[in-house]
Amino acid sequence: MNNKNLLAVALSSVVLACSSPALAEDGKISVAEAAKKSANPVSDVWMLITQNDLTLLEKEDGDHEVQNRFSFQPVMPVPIMDGEWNLVNRLVLNHYTNPGDADSSVMTPDALFFDDHTTGMGDTVFLSLAAPNRDDGWIWGVGPTVIMPTGSDGFTQDKWQVGPAAMVARLGAEQGDITSIESWNVGFLAQQWWDVGGGDRVVESTNQADIQYFLNYKLNATSLIGMTPNIQIDWEREGSDRFKVPVGLGYIGMFKIGPMPVRWGAELQYYAIKPDADPDHRFGTAGYTPYTPDWNFKVFVAPVTLNPFK
Repeated sequence: MNNKNLLAVALSSVVLACSSPALAEDGKISVAEAAKKSANPVSDVWMLITQNDLTLLEKEDGDHEVQNRFSFQPVMPVPIMDGEWNLVNRLVLNHYTNPGDADSSVMTPDALFFDDHTTGMGDTVFLSLAAPNRDDGWIWGVGPTVIMPTGSDGFTQDKWQVGPAAMVARLGAEQGDITSIESWNVGFLAQQWWDVGGGDRVVESTNQADIQYFLNYKLNATSLIGMTPNIQIDWEREGSDRFKVPVGLGYIGMFKIGPMPVRWGAELQYYAIKPDADPDHRFGTAGYTPYTPDWNFKVFVAPVTLNPFK
């Protein structure tokens, strides 16, 4: 299956989820309940997250280029242990539009300084967390995470990568009181990968991590304001060049398509800590370019439905 077909499958899945009579009829869930559960990374509802990240990249000479990442991230928990726990499965499919030579099938450091852009599928991430089934208070989950080398030439690290994942958070049970911990959601999801196989044509080895942290104030039963950035760490690099640390500010709300609640959000992020732009460092953890990220604008929509296995 080529890249365009993969992207079409992802988009079709979102459309089917929103229009399927079975989901609309059987997956009834109130907007307030959907908002509460969708703020929980290990809840028992299904979400079909479609996200777009538009990133302003800085070159070595101080000029900027733009990268776009479109991702489809279905979250599909399965109840285990008589529903007392959830096995939360998340697949991340990425499609990139990078600055580079659109006529080149392999993106090289020199090609990246052309005005044209190159597009292709990135590597696929699969995460599975076992977690107690609860919607507020302290929550946690642990499990494996895998990166599969499914990307196109110029968009893959060409390595099978595995490692552990862990999530810890505290979710508030109330809203509207900025001085109360019960009106805040705070936590993180950390993933670490080491390469276990694959080719050496791109990189000899990989050792990298991603830590998504979130700090959100609950304005009301359905709305949040705060940030959910991803810290990226490339342990193969030296010193502070290992880290990409963004901070942000955004809004998360809800709307409905027929009877189906849909989570949505938008967030502007600034990279407070980032490596120097290095045209010789071809591949990294966030889009495979030698630039360094400056700003990122993220938007997402996520239809929410009850778990078909419950």
